[in-house]
Amino acid sequence: MKKEYILLVVAILGLGALLFYQKKGRTNYQLPELSVLEEAADRLVLEKDGQLIELRLADGKWVVGSQQYRANTVRVEKMIAEIKGLKLTALISEKENYQLYELTPEKKLKVALYSADQLLRELQIGKNSASLQQTYVMFKGDPKVYQALGNLKSNFFTTIAELRDKKVLKIAGEKLAGLEKIVLQRQVDGNNQILSMVKVNLEPVNGAKTDQAPVAGWQQENGVPVAADAVAELLKNLSDLQCEGFIEDRQAAAFSDPFYRVVVRGAGEEFSLDLLAPEEGKYPALSSQSYYPFWLPGWRAEKVVKEFAVYTGSEKKAGR
Repeated sequence: MKKEYILLVVAILGLGALLFYQKKGRTNYQLPELSVLEEAADRLVLEKDGQLIELRLADGKWVVGSQQYRANTVRVEKMIAEIKGLKLTALISEKENYQLYELTPEKKLKVALYSADQLLRELQIGKNSASLQQTYVMFKGDPKVYQALGNLKSNFFTTIAELRDKKVLKIAGEKLAGLEKIVLQRQVDGNNQILSMVKVNLEPVNGAKTDQAPVAGWQQENGVPVAADAVAELLKNLSDLQCEGFIEDRQAAAFSDPFYRVVVRGAGEEFSLDLLAPEEGKYPALSSQSYYPFWLPGWRAEKVVKEFAVYTGSEKKAGR
């Protein structure tokens, strides 16, 4: 019996030692202490497999690529916030088995954030963890693989096309309220037809108080009223218009004879939208606020491309 007790004690001590060293092994490391970045960033460089994308602050606005396309400010600011607020949660590997984490030279994405010529932070981003709530990362000069909080891959693995600002026409606030004229132009059976509408103060309804503020409405230039709800819908859709993507192989000159054209004017400003005939369910388009032709998805374009009958009651349809 004495021998059995001794063996039991040895087994218990051995198991305790094993648990102790396993626990010690799990916690016997210190994560890098990331400094607080308070400097205002003005440049962000993404590099994957030798391909560079540079985002730069120019005249107070973010631009992307060598062509300095207008960038999606919300997207860029989110990327910068994620780099500045990076939080490490665990040390994952010290074995340099980078292929498991997509941190090999051809797979990883290198991200560098600058303020003027000062490098604020540089890291390498690999794949997401299985939960999609963390991302595997590395730092310059450190061979270890860490786990960072957040799905960094979904926001940083991107293209210039995806980073461009897809807002192509914006008429808001006082500019929208100050519009005074709408001109619609369309091609019908090879002929160019125009509908002009102007804003006017409507006469008070019989019985209304004479001190009532005048109500603005829309009518044709010959005084014939137009459908107020149709005009309101048109202006709503023009006020914040976003495209599906930009057309790389078409120049602005191609829109000299549009299939449908909308021009709105007010307070000395003019805004325009030109559309060519639809191609495979989407419309090539150009606006006064975009230097580059773009695609409007069919469902969005057709909120603007209306028959004149919607405004006037005429039955003649636009040719396609």
